[in-house]
Amino acid sequence: MTMIGEEEERKKKKIVAKINKKKAELSMLATSLFAPVGKNPYFLNRGSNSIAIKNITELIANLDVFTEEEALWLASWIEYLGDKEIADRIGETPGEFKEIIAERYDELREFYR
Repeated sequence: MTMIGEEEERKKKKIVAKINKKKAELSMLATSLFAPVGKNPYFLNRGSNSIAIKNITELIANLDVFTEEEALWLASWIEYLGDKEIADRIGETPGEFKEIIAERYDELREFYR
């Protein structure tokens, strides 16, 4: 193999390693959101009713009942589950919390096994 070929091969291996690392990180994050272990649920209180939301799937199923006033509470719960990046985004733009959560759900569901 030529010197150029060896360099290209090293670059390819480095890129593959970086991609595999990112996939592993997303998989761990997905697990923390889709199947949180040892974490308390988010309690959605509406009048005399209370729903315990235990993961992002249940959050998505009930997302329409949340108001913008609850966005920062949701952000802190999501951070508690392990997703600081999305919590920060919600904190910056609480009016877009439903879109941000739905986008993250779509992004991570393929990584949850």
